[in-house]
Amino acid sequence: MGRTLLILLAGFAASFGVLAMSKNQRLVDSVDQMVDQFAGYNAQNAAASGAYMALHKLYMDPTWRAGCSSLVIGGNTLTVTIKDDSLGTTPLAHRLKIRASAGNPDASDLTQVSVFDAPFHHFAVWAKDTVISVVTKDSTGILDPDLLMQNAPFMPKIDKAGLVSAASGQSHVYGEDDESHFHPDHGFPNGSFYHDSTAISQVANVIHVDGNLHIRDDRTVYGIFVVEGNVLLNEDAHIKGVIYLPNASSRVYNHESAGSKITGGIVTWGEVDGEGFTIDVKHAPKFMRALVSNYAPDNPPIRVLSWK
Repeated sequence: MGRTLLILLAGFAASFGVLAMSKNQRLVDSVDQMVDQFAGYNAQNAAASGAYMALHKLYMDPTWRAGCSSLVIGGNTLTVTIKDDSLGTTPLAHRLKIRASAGNPDASDLTQVSVFDAPFHHFAVWAKDTVISVVTKDSTGILDPDLLMQNAPFMPKIDKAGLVSAASGQSHVYGEDDESHFHPDHGFPNGSFYHDSTAISQVANVIHVDGNLHIRDDRTVYGIFVVEGNVLLNEDAHIKGVIYLPNASSRVYNHESAGSKITGGIVTWGEVDGEGFTIDVKHAPKFMRALVSNYAPDNPPIRVLSWK
């Protein structure tokens, strides 16, 4: 009986010893796993911090390309590069690629950010859809294709309600006439882009067209036009101001077999099509700034397109 009891006790002791060793090993494995996870999160956070740092630098100075190397953050070595982005071998205008890599003795991570580095009002044409038979020029009249943005990667935040309210306050709200269009006279509304024609107040004319806007032959009109329908341009029609079309179904196009002109800019969710004849768009920064400063102030100078 005594020998049997001793054998049983020895067996229980061995079993408990094996169980304790197993539990200790699992504990060690769990600690190792937690250390690895912490190292991975640490590297991930350091890489993300590097990307945020680069975005801040670009926000303060859009020309910044210096990046950094061998910067130590929380035990991680960080490297940040900023380069022009491309699709294969084709450069993508105004797009940058930020690469922030961070590593420690146990883990490494990479954050990549695609950035658009120019505000929309620096363009003569900003369209979410396609643009056909349109030439863009800078404020001095020199051809500059880079002032045209079609299939825009994002659309700016514009205070349409504020524009409509301003148009109403100026008694500049128009529907369609018996020809299903609004046809402003030459010089509409007062021969000036500004509501005060002397331009002392610097308050822009704002016109809300609840339908189609149709500019007839040889007519020049002025102001910021918010158009719910289409914009039809006849021969030598000229808009001195900004056209904003907030609906994707809207179009800006030449209505006759002739060209037309816009001095200012176009911002549209729809397409722009000269219909085989040129729409000549000359960028006028002061007109675009009038739109931005009063009705689109919350658009940053750079925009994140993707983050991975």
